[in-house]
Amino acid sequence: MDYRLIERCRAGDSTAVERFVQTYQQDLYRLALSILDDSSEAEDATQDTLLAALRALDSFHGASSLKTWLYSIAINLCRTRLQQRKRRERLAEILGGVLRLRNTRPPLVEEDIIQNESDETFWRAIHSLKEKQRIPLVLRYYHDLPAAEIATILQIPEGTVHSRLNTARRQLHQILKEGRL
Repeated sequence: MDYRLIERCRAGDSTAVERFVQTYQQDLYRLALSILDDSSEAEDATQDTLLAALRALDSFHGASSLKTWLYSIAINLCRTRLQQRKRRERLAEILGGVLRLRNTRPPLVEEDIIQNESDETFWRAIHSLKEKQRIPLVLRYYHDLPAAEIATILQIPEGTVHSRLNTARRQLHQILKEGRL
């Protein structure tokens, strides 16, 4: 780990901050995209993660790798975005029901068609998993992190990581086998 880079970032060196962002932006984007399945939201989450990390660099003491620390921040921000998305979808569903009952306007076909989601069967299967299985699976197989590091990021025991990975693999196998997508 480049402690000198961290110190230069803490001191406000703009060149060091730029290097920090360039070093970690792509990995953080891939992580956010794999969780959020929306490129625009993933870009925003990546920027939010980098900003939050730069603001909180004083709280980084090297107990874990910098990448592990950044992934923890990113996952927490992505979880918040997923929760917000669910609330927005639920609100839209409620409002849509009210509007249909009032018949104030017909539903717009474009609203149903314009969605930014992956067409990949595999990613649909992964995103059909519950968050507690999906995130360890993505971290392990998409980001190639060891179980110990995943445990640190998610703040759960390593045995729980293994259990969640096994459950996720079984569920994925079942979903793909049955073609439930």
